[in-house]
Amino acid sequence: MHLSRSGVLLMLVLIMALAVGLFLATQEHRLGGDVWPGYTLDSVQSIAVATRGERYTLVKDSTGWVVHSEGAEPDALPTPADKARIEALLGAISHNRPTQSLGQVPDSELAGYGFSAPTVRILLRPSTIGLGEVLLTFGQEAPTGAALYAQSSLSPGMVFLLDASILHQIDKPSEHYFDYRLLDLHTDEAQHLTVTGASGIQWELERKDDSFIFLRPESLKGSTVSSSEVRLFLHNLSAVCADSILTKNDHQPPGRPSFTLDILMAKATEPLRLEIFPQGETEQAFGRSTRHPAGFLLDGDKAKTLFRLAFDMQWRGVITYDSARVQSARIFSVMGNQTLVAENTATGWEDRDRGRKLAGLDLSLWRLKELRFEAEPVSKLGYPAVQRLALELFTKDAKVLTSFIFYSDPRLPPEQCWLKVGSEEMFYPVGNQIIEELQGYLPSRPVRPPGD
Repeated sequence: MHLSRSGVLLMLVLIMALAVGLFLATQEHRLGGDVWPGYTLDSVQSIAVATRGERYTLVKDSTGWVVHSEGAEPDALPTPADKARIEALLGAISHNRPTQSLGQVPDSELAGYGFSAPTVRILLRPSTIGLGEVLLTFGQEAPTGAALYAQSSLSPGMVFLLDASILHQIDKPSEHYFDYRLLDLHTDEAQHLTVTGASGIQWELERKDDSFIFLRPESLKGSTVSSSEVRLFLHNLSAVCADSILTKNDHQPPGRPSFTLDILMAKATEPLRLEIFPQGETEQAFGRSTRHPAGFLLDGDKAKTLFRLAFDMQWRGVITYDSARVQSARIFSVMGNQTLVAENTATGWEDRDRGRKLAGLDLSLWRLKELRFEAEPVSKLGYPAVQRLALELFTKDAKVLTSFIFYSDPRLPPEQCWLKVGSEEMFYPVGNQIIEELQGYLPSRPVRPPGD
């Protein structure tokens, strides 16, 4: 078989393209492997960063990663650092290796690449034996704007080209690496919580097995705490971040904090502490913590989410019954004069009189058991409260297991109603969405013919 001239030329072009591609790939790999560090978080002890705006060092000490700012007062404490962001910095360096070498450049010509006033200088000090310090210097962008000139102490005098996008990943102020969490909190390890207000201790909890009990106030001592509320409280606390971290002790407010939280963790001898001070007319509240002793500023609305009353923490369940014993249910709407008798069959809940499936009733009964009272219950209920809905649950032998009556009341918040359980003469304010859910299972009211 004979190839035409054009076929031969095409084959030569393809061979040359493959050769160039292979050379460039090999060159890039060689440059990356020989002249550029690929350090990980575990192998680094410190990272000194100098930008055109400031100098700071990211250091791994006995407490974790911290930020030391150059020029800070001698007694200034380091600021806790966000380990994930330091890891991202090392990843950006490791994955953005040089794409091209410009070779040895005389010292007299380095200024033309921006090295007389570098954009960023990064000194990596490893903690692993056998690895040496590496200084990376980043100059100016190439005329095309797509590449950045850089030098590495692993190849003195050499100038390399990197993708210019690395600059957005490494040219960061020290604040970028601050850990803005208020406390270094592992929620599952909390053993003892104490909340103190301006007038003294508001409430105190202690872990007992897998739950918490009240130690204070005295009226709740020994009573059960809502585990879900404690989890939510601690989760919210660990999720809230400060707006800014203060690094000097020159912003200390007068007076006592309006809110102090002490959390003793497992195996700890001293509690974690968080203090929030009165906000006044400012939009931000001042706070202090064991993690940020010089203080931080926090949005006022965020600060308010940290406050919890003893009432908020107590177990506020209203309904307790054995779901496995429920065989049937009767829902009656007083206002609509509608009744539904539901049967729990092998294939799910059914309307006994009409044979229709009642999808979702299981979920509604589960939500019923999850109801929590939203304020203190009352022992009497009068006008203008009006009965809206009644629900009875029956056992297999048609005996009443428990019953519930719901009342609407314009004196309550729009999203609440009253609930009476069984023969107990107590009325609990609960969320009224359950009324709408249960009413949704009722049959439609018959339409009256005209003239009736």
